[in-house]
Amino acid sequence: MVVVLAAAGGVAGCRDGGGGDTAQFCEMVQTDIGALRSEPTTAEEVESLIDLWREVGDEAPLAIETDWSAIVLMMETAWTGEDQEEAFARIYATERSSVAVARWLSDNCAIDFGPVSTISPPAVSTTSGGPTTTAPPA
Repeated sequence: MVVVLAAAGGVAGCRDGGGGDTAQFCEMVQTDIGALRSEPTTAEEVESLIDLWREVGDEAPLAIETDWSAIVLMMETAWTGEDQEEAFARIYATERSSVAVARWLSDNCAIDFGPVSTISPPAVSTTSGGPTTTAPPA
């Protein structure tokens, strides 16, 4: 399983008090960026990656919380889903969230989350200095 952010894997828990603190969230992402961008190769690594995305997502500011949660749901669907078509549909449906998360991290945290690979050609302009999106060759 590879995350769409790198190439192609419930939603983070709801909080009563609203979104997290941007500075704290940015610090968490910066601290764990290598792990968040990892490509797990074992079942244990996949589960650890999903847990990390949930943990960091628990601190996500409202502005990015929905997109972050969509990525967590995509990873869970890819990992636990038995229907490969459903997993691919979720991956495709999450592309915009993946691009939005990378752009938000660039704009609000000065974090380069790296290129975001997408299945379809990017619908988002990449000339604003934000993260680059790439589509696999046809």
